[in-house]
Amino acid sequence: MKLHETYGYKWGKVKWMMYTYRNEKTLFVIYCEDRPLRTPMGYAVECHSEEVAKQLCKDLDEFGEEPSNPLSLVAFQYAFIDFFSKLPRQELEESVSSGLDINWDWTFSCPTATPKPLMDWIALFGTHSANAANGKNWLSTLSLTQLCAVSVLGRAIESVNIPFILATSLKPKHLSKFSAEVSKRYGT
Repeated sequence: MKLHETYGYKWGKVKWMMYTYRNEKTLFVIYCEDRPLRTPMGYAVECHSEEVAKQLCKDLDEFGEEPSNPLSLVAFQYAFIDFFSKLPRQELEESVSSGLDINWDWTFSCPTATPKPLMDWIALFGTHSANAANGKNWLSTLSLTQLCAVSVLGRAIESVNIPFILATSLKPKHLSKFSAEVSKRYGT
């Protein structure tokens, strides 16, 4: 078994954690020190790509093992291993599509009834009646990896509507303006 690149993660001021990956048959398995790293559900953290394994080790070094940071590939890999590779697609799709519920997705609830801000909100996010059904149809066309990405991003920003807009109707030249407008309204 060949040991690949090693990365370190400072845990507080006490311990230096070493993340490595090893090619084991057809998979790259991530190790923390000399033990296979486990997901929150107890499964080994593994992938089919050496580049993904390398990035996982770098992200573990930078962000740690917590699966809640959507900036880290760890969030996606843990979710994929624990849920998206184990549960039936229908169940996963229903779970992600519940994020398009009018009571869950903040983009469907404009905080004002004043005409100009309301119209700006609708121009930015659309309406529940226009986007929810189309969003559910869109989810059914995604690969499991894409569905997992929507789930992780949707959970992080409390909106499945935003990934739907990004993937289906936003032109690349409008991305930075859209991002700024979302940040202004989301309070980040």
